[in-house]
Amino acid sequence: MRFTLTACVLALATTPPLHAQNDAAYRERVRFDTCLGQVQIDATDALERAQAWRIEGGGWPAEVCEARALIALGEGEIGADILVNLADGTAIGMVDAERTELLTLAGDTRFMAGQLDDAAAAYDAALALQPDAIPARLARAGLHAGRNDWAALSTDAERLIEIAPWLAAGWRYRGQVRLATGQLDLAWQDMQRAREQEPDDIPTLLLRGAILEARRQAAAD
Repeated sequence: MRFTLTACVLALATTPPLHAQNDAAYRERVRFDTCLGQVQIDATDALERAQAWRIEGGGWPAEVCEARALIALGEGEIGADILVNLADGTAIGMVDAERTELLTLAGDTRFMAGQLDDAAAAYDAALALQPDAIPARLARAGLHAGRNDWAALSTDAERLIEIAPWLAAGWRYRGQVRLATGQLDLAWQDMQRAREQEPDDIPTLLLRGAILEARRQAAAD
């Protein structure tokens, strides 16, 4: 699962001269990036820094870093709740792309904790904001595949093929749906398209083996 977040465009609460705004925004952006980087090095230290920054009035960037640190420290439920609350709120300067990323990260965190319904809700919310967000679409498709929810997986697979045909995943997921519903020839075609995009994709190779086995069993019957 991916745990990434693009650099945020930070907004200031006051309106000083333009050069001062730019300088302040740059400093805040550097502080945000530094805090996220520290999560990878020393999550405990990053948490302390983020909490101090939040108390100083760091706004949602400080809270995002705090949530990321909590997740890294094994407090995924708390961290994910913070991210969802931020995305659902009215944070100054936060755009839909950033809300989508927060919701996707919350979904990933909940997915890894086995909270599948909550993960699905987070992915649904992310895709409601940005239907063509590839990370959220991939994540939700993976969740549907794990649940053998073929109807829901079919929807996500078709959208992935439409918006990201260069990825193996959309073709592979549609191949899984077709395999599960007995459409072996069509499943094979999708598997081949997936291999054209990513020849060494392990899940696609596993799908190939599953289709071959299904064909063998069908021939034996």
